[in-house]
Amino acid sequence: MTEPHDWPAEQSARGTLRPWHYTTVGYLAAVFEDPEEALRAQRGLRDQGVPEGDLRLYDAEQTLGIASRLQQERSIVAKAINEVVIDHQVRERWLANARAGGSQLWVHAPTKDRADRLVGLLADYHYLSLHYFGEDGVETVEGNVRSTSTGQRDDRHDRDDHSDQRSGL
Repeated sequence: MTEPHDWPAEQSARGTLRPWHYTTVGYLAAVFEDPEEALRAQRGLRDQGVPEGDLRLYDAEQTLGIASRLQQERSIVAKAINEVVIDHQVRERWLANARAGGSQLWVHAPTKDRADRLVGLLADYHYLSLHYFGEDGVETVEGNVRSTSTGQRDDRHDRDDHSDQRSGL
């Protein structure tokens, strides 16, 4: 059994100035257009030995609810700081994906080696993007939801590297 995790998006924004996505370390977030694919990925990770307690799946409604709650909880100063430090393109992609019915699968990844292993385990799933919140900032891997004739995806690092900025809601 693993220790319970303080999932970043579930933390209250009350009384804090720094957004959760700015201080988050040790998590991998996979964004899925297809909620069934997200469920398949979650099952696949469990089958590969990732403990249930290290996985958190957020459906579209939960993602939008978290975004709304965080916006309501933030003070005026915290809202201003959030607007300065976030990557607006990533936030809009996450919210647009949720509005379209997509899901997010979060996995506890306390080390870069563990995150790299998890990225490998997720290679067979059709995600839009992966975001690793590590010690050195956020690393992004964009996915390709369209399969090629060989069934393999074309995964690449984001050409617009925003590793110095934080993504999030």
